[in-house]
Amino acid sequence: MRIFAAICLTLVVCVVAAFAAVITIFRPATPPPMPTMEAAGQIMSRWQADQLPYSFLTARDGTRLGYKLHPGRPGGGIAVAIHGSSGTASGMTGVARVLADQGFTVYAIDIRGHGESGTLGDIGYRGQLEDDMVDLLALIESRHAGEKKVLIGHSLGGAFALRIAGGPLGKKFDAYVATSPFLSNEPSVTRPNSGGWADAAVPRIVALSLLNIIGLSAFDGLPAIAYAVPAGAQGKRASIYSHRLLANMSLPRDWRAALGGIGQPTTILIGANDEMFRADAYSAAMKAANPRIEVEILPAIDHMGTTVQPAGLDRLAEIVTRLRDAAPAR
Repeated sequence: MRIFAAICLTLVVCVVAAFAAVITIFRPATPPPMPTMEAAGQIMSRWQADQLPYSFLTARDGTRLGYKLHPGRPGGGIAVAIHGSSGTASGMTGVARVLADQGFTVYAIDIRGHGESGTLGDIGYRGQLEDDMVDLLALIESRHAGEKKVLIGHSLGGAFALRIAGGPLGKKFDAYVATSPFLSNEPSVTRPNSGGWADAAVPRIVALSLLNIIGLSAFDGLPAIAYAVPAGAQGKRASIYSHRLLANMSLPRDWRAALGGIGQPTTILIGANDEMFRADAYSAAMKAANPRIEVEILPAIDHMGTTVQPAGLDRLAEIVTRLRDAAPAR
């Protein structure tokens, strides 16, 4: 009996030591610059001269969350725009402008962990981003009661928009649009290292995820992924994410089931030349997960083109406007 107990104790010690080693040793490294992201950054830099000032929402935990309010017309609907990984509200300026031209009042937000919202690259706990969305929706409803609402997200922000669509808050918005959304690290839909944009500490993420399964989250603040943020990028850019921020912005591990739970009108818009994700696989992926989700592939458009190039922005505005107009009155 003593021998058995000693063996069990030894195994436990070995497992703990192995987890500790994996969590400690494997860290994300900042990738080298990515030319297409550098080019998109140059386009965004041209918007800086006439940027709107930040407004702030005080979240339930007392943290100030930044957003930029692009006014539309009364009754024109509300659009909430979520930037991609390492981004800020400024990166959604092109999106906000074309939607405001269609009458939308646009709330372009710095999601917590980015820009002017909270601690850069981190959040307090998984699910905090959903809590922040509830707080934002309360503010919007107090100002624009009964207006139709569309949630738009780009890249990892698109993943979060789809996460909201398939979760308990799904019916809070009338429609969803995800541009170039991150679905999963599976090679069937995502290129290695997201085409050079990201370096994920996969062993650390796996170890932390296993600990999460048994209810341990004490190490979730450790860095999990680094991004090739362009040199000289404007604003407060989170080049490294904690495990909990990455997990909360992403779709759940069973992403197909999560997408299957989406009931509101939802469209995915992705460029045929997306250098991070396999655009040609998205239609089949949605057909298998949830045929109600529409997929549109734009020719000659890359990953950022859906939010910075005229062809991408014009088509996005058409889709969002159509979804607004088709939604029943609240």
